[in-house]
Amino acid sequence: MIRAETLEGGIRLVVIDRPEKRNALTRDMARTLRDRVAEAGGERQVRGLVITGEGAAFSTGVDVSEFATGNPDSARALIEMLKDLCAQIRNLPKPVAVAVRGHCLGAALEVAVAADFRVCSPDAQFGMPEVAVGLPSVIDAALLMQYIGLGRAKEMLLTGEPISAEQALAWGLVNRVVEPDSVVDAAVALVARVAGHHPSTVRAQKELIEDWLNEPLEESIENSIPFLVEAFREGVPQRAAREMLERRRKA
Repeated sequence: MIRAETLEGGIRLVVIDRPEKRNALTRDMARTLRDRVAEAGGERQVRGLVITGEGAAFSTGVDVSEFATGNPDSARALIEMLKDLCAQIRNLPKPVAVAVRGHCLGAALEVAVAADFRVCSPDAQFGMPEVAVGLPSVIDAALLMQYIGLGRAKEMLLTGEPISAEQALAWGLVNRVVEPDSVVDAAVALVARVAGHHPSTVRAQKELIEDWLNEPLEESIENSIPFLVEAFREGVPQRAAREMLERRRKA
């Protein structure tokens, strides 16, 4: 139900493949998805990652059958699994995008906001409907405020109503809206653009962004300096600057 392939250019495509259930996630699927993300991070030939859903939906989130038979212990195990999945995505040292068609709800939206980029089709819908089944939205739903602001995040979390692709773009939740047949290609192109930079630079920038989300401003500024110094120790900016100067000389 989770399949993966490596595309040209070293971009790993991971597909949630349960279209008959609108790609609703079971605990086992979440575990497998987490493992596929971790594998992409550990394989040197993989330069970036795109996650999508098979068919008309990205994913409607956790399969409601997981809730219908749940108890406090099973609920904790499930949410810990989803937390680990989102953390793998956020902390992957390579660029990550989601390609969304149709519904992207609940845990699926948490996966999406954990990624670096979100590309969707005009029919996409984004929502956090947990409140309708007696649950608060948790884990990476906390990132919504960073993307769309407190007022809009409260509207999504407290009403449970989804927003359209047009709203999501206007609110800053998604990066691109493209035709349905182009969603995966557009996400791959965006990831490939980032993957064209030096891997250590991409890794450092992603680490810094994660720090900026979790640290006070002054600490974020101070803690960022060693990353720049380390880049010069590795010699990456020197080489890039020399190449740029050479291109200018020949122009």
